[in-house]
Amino acid sequence: MSNTSSGSSSSSNTTESLYDIQRVKAVAAGLPADSVCALCILRASQVPVGPAYLQSQADIYRALGIEASGDTALPCSVCLSALSPDVFDQIALRYKEQGFDSPSVCISVELPKSIYVRQRSMQIHAKNALVDLKDVIKYIAGNRLAKACNVAVDADSEMRIECVFKHQETASDHQFLVDREGSSIKVKSFRKRGVDYTTGDSLSAVLAELDKCDDATVASKLGVPPPSVKTAAEIDSLVFKRASLFIGGRYLKLQRNISQTPFVVDGKRMTELSVSEVIGEPIKDLVLCDSYNLVGSGREDADVRMLGDGRPFYIECINPRKTNVSQDLIAQIEGRLAEKDSPVQCRMLQIIKPEDTRIIKEGEENKTKHYCALVWFATPLSTETLDEINRIGSSEIVLQQNTPIRVLHRRSPLVRPRKLLRLEVAPIEGHFYKVRIESEAGTYIKEFVHGDLGRTSPSLSSLAGGVVADILELDVENVSLDFPPKI
Repeated sequence: MSNTSSGSSSSSNTTESLYDIQRVKAVAAGLPADSVCALCILRASQVPVGPAYLQSQADIYRALGIEASGDTALPCSVCLSALSPDVFDQIALRYKEQGFDSPSVCISVELPKSIYVRQRSMQIHAKNALVDLKDVIKYIAGNRLAKACNVAVDADSEMRIECVFKHQETASDHQFLVDREGSSIKVKSFRKRGVDYTTGDSLSAVLAELDKCDDATVASKLGVPPPSVKTAAEIDSLVFKRASLFIGGRYLKLQRNISQTPFVVDGKRMTELSVSEVIGEPIKDLVLCDSYNLVGSGREDADVRMLGDGRPFYIECINPRKTNVSQDLIAQIEGRLAEKDSPVQCRMLQIIKPEDTRIIKEGEENKTKHYCALVWFATPLSTETLDEINRIGSSEIVLQQNTPIRVLHRRSPLVRPRKLLRLEVAPIEGHFYKVRIESEAGTYIKEFVHGDLGRTSPSLSSLAGGVVADILELDVENVSLDFPPKI
């Protein structure tokens, strides 16, 4: 690059911010005109990450007494113009468009393999290591985000920005590392679904081989400083990821034929409504998340109602834009469902901590459930039989339940001991009886009633002396689990 003795007074602050002006000038002196951007010259001069990197290229050039050719300049041959102002404008604009309300962000950067090879070439020219490019990108991006979006950079932030760069023009820069004798990089090519793939030349493998390579080889194969390029690196992907928001509560299902989550078989919906959609969609609209998952403390079949105080559940809101949501707005979701007499209602809806979700998981083994069933017997039960069933049901009954036939396609064939804590049978009329059951979690109530072809023992049918029994309707009346936490 050519030097000029003239200097602008506007460059004095820039000069003061440079670590060692003479060292920077020495690095710049041996570079072809406009082949390396001003920020990479600072990096190669080991100027620490700080305010100097926030100066414009023109100001830094003036401070160094360098004449630049202006708009005709080629992309930087070291960072491939990953440090271009346009890159940081794009990051800030895209983030602002997303509308996240996070007060902080964590930035991660993934660079093309060729940049590491080119940095090695520049290191040979400068006779010292370069300041880490990722650190510079994070610093400048953080500054730009702070001004445009009022967010701070925090490595521990729940909000993550993942920026991946690509540069097709230099994609083969590392090929000499693959081809050299004794190379540890073993590239394999294969074709999958009409697309050619290669494996083996991962970034870690390339960096390991680059460390083994001497300066003379790098200089002869790539050149020092690195050769110019015609195109700038591009952002291949810019992903915004935020930690999930969890909203817990208890739901009631007041009608039958409503599944807990969408029930689809061979592309066809088997139920019109699902609990997760009725509650999840208004939550999604409120927090502006990408998607959501409902996790219940167990699940009832689609044809079973959930009554009483409801079933404990939480909804995981994935990548929410808004987390600073008031309890009043959340409570309005409950109110709107009640106002329109929705068959799905919710209670105690609230934001919960991530660690509170373990209560749901732990409760799978510890909770008890109360059921009320309408049962038909092939032969009306005698008073003596009815009294005997209720006598047995006044004490704990241990069942041996084989995996039910109806779920064998998705559950392992096992024998599971399950406890009935209480069993009461009361006549209604003729063949019809009301059956109340209190059981531990995981008990298959339908199979207990009819016996599942002998796979559940004892069953209500066997307790009735082998009289065929079938369950016509089933309601869950209570799930004994202290959830969600009190606000």
